[in-house]
Amino acid sequence: MFRAKLYLDLRTDCVLSEVTDRWNTSFTVNHEEVLDDEHISFVIDAEDKVAEFVAAFEDSEQVSNVERVDETHIKLTKRACGALPIIRSNHGMMQWWDRVDGTQRAFDIVVFRREDLRNIVAELREIGSVRLAQLTPYRAAETMLSDRQAEVVALALDAGYYEWPRETDAETLAAELEISHATFLEHLRKAERALLRNALDGGDRRGAFSSDDSGSALDAAETGAD
Repeated sequence: MFRAKLYLDLRTDCVLSEVTDRWNTSFTVNHEEVLDDEHISFVIDAEDKVAEFVAAFEDSEQVSNVERVDETHIKLTKRACGALPIIRSNHGMMQWWDRVDGTQRAFDIVVFRREDLRNIVAELREIGSVRLAQLTPYRAAETMLSDRQAEVVALALDAGYYEWPRETDAETLAAELEISHATFLEHLRKAERALLRNALDGGDRRGAFSSDDSGSALDAAETGAD
């Protein structure tokens, strides 16, 4: 399991890039969700530019819905520019985007396997310049998971539950363990939550963007611990 920080300089057209360039600003993004193959939703912190941003988003063909959440936050539903679906389809789990600043994006993600991380980086390179930084191989403490939770996660990994597309389903794995489908999912969710909380605890969320794509961190992912 790995925690990684990815910096992306996006080549594709994106209304978020246009808005931050127009007002010479940047903003944080969170609560991202992939709705389907083409659309995502998320919340941005527009600070003192809510009215201007709302007007700009309403005029964009990329944006299908704009909601003002409170005095500073806006929820958008828009056509994806590519990065988030790539991360999600390769089993990457987002903690947050640090900021959107022009064409530049920063992502904190957790992946279970080096192969998933390599695939994410390779696919992101098709839409922009990528730098992989702050790569941390991660092993959970033995006391973090119950015996049953550890058994469920290990079986799911070995059976291809986290592959894309999935090679098995929760019902099949539950039957193999002779537990109910609901119980299996409960163990799996609790285990994932514990692992993610521990993996994402601490660490610097910020860092200067660089388009340098030396690949040194990716090399570490490819040769580092499982």
